[in-house]
Amino acid sequence: MVRFVCLLTAVTLIVLLAFTLLPHDKFLRYQALNDGQAPTAYWVYERINRDPTPIDVAFVGTSRTAFSIHSGRLEERLARSGVRAHVANLHIVKMGRNMQFVIAKELLTHRKVRVLFLEMDDEEVRTPHPDFIYLADATDVVDAPLFINLRYFSDLARLPGRQLGLFFDTVLQRRQWTTPDFVVPPYEGPHFDHAQYIVTLDGVRHDRDDHHTLAQMQALSKKEDESLTPRILPRSLDWLEYRVPRYYIEKIMTLAAEHHTRVVLLYLPRFGAPQTCDVCARLYPNRDVVNPWASMQEPGLWEDASHMNWDGAQRVTDHVAGEIASRHLADAGDGVRVAVGH
Repeated sequence: MVRFVCLLTAVTLIVLLAFTLLPHDKFLRYQALNDGQAPTAYWVYERINRDPTPIDVAFVGTSRTAFSIHSGRLEERLARSGVRAHVANLHIVKMGRNMQFVIAKELLTHRKVRVLFLEMDDEEVRTPHPDFIYLADATDVVDAPLFINLRYFSDLARLPGRQLGLFFDTVLQRRQWTTPDFVVPPYEGPHFDHAQYIVTLDGVRHDRDDHHTLAQMQALSKKEDESLTPRILPRSLDWLEYRVPRYYIEKIMTLAAEHHTRVVLLYLPRFGAPQTCDVCARLYPNRDVVNPWASMQEPGLWEDASHMNWDGAQRVTDHVAGEIASRHLADAGDGVRVAVGH
């Protein structure tokens, strides 16, 4: 009986491993992660892998980056300052440093990038991205840190099924034996910005033009503060409680160094958050930081407690452009000048 159980376990593991190694069209992965509210993933893949337009300056982050940085406007402002650089905002909504690593890896593996802006928040987010399993390479799912990663085993359990489904979808669609559930819209071009408005998959445009008074913003901020999970372990155990996000930030920085890409930390706090980036100062004191806090303080610039409206996005974008163009100038080659400020 024991031998039978061991044999069954071994066969099961071999079969699951075989499923994991099945080849597929990676673009199908990026088509799977597209909710109707903020579709971005399929465009990120196309921008990196199919659009020949260079990517000199890239932004990786969450919806905060999406609603704070308008890449088209930033590129235009840089050009006015004599800085020649192609900009791409490669955000994926929701928090999770592992997802940001997935995008950075895809970007740096296929493109020569001069500067990578990495979003930094006023609070460290411990949890991994809920949709990591959709976009991550199989090896990255297996190699993810185990402690404290509450999604590790669920992601690992879903991996064989994901690989098998993608394999069959790839084969069937290439032979035109089936039609995809999601049809990718026509390519939106090198700039697919959500800061001014979002066009959801049903074709409806949603302008980001909400404005709030100071009292309204204070109420929104208080409500969001109450929803945050406070620190669980003593500060001396931060290395364990926050191991997952810090692990992926280090992986991004290491990967960027290998590809001669400069990493700049972009502080995008919530309304009412501290003026300085505590995490940046404590953990990455030698890294360049761009801090547009001073441009974000008016309550009328916010859509909600965490996201700028279009007026706010223009302020932040112009602030970042000004720092790139005029502070701590450094030659990044190919005519692109890069500047960062603290």
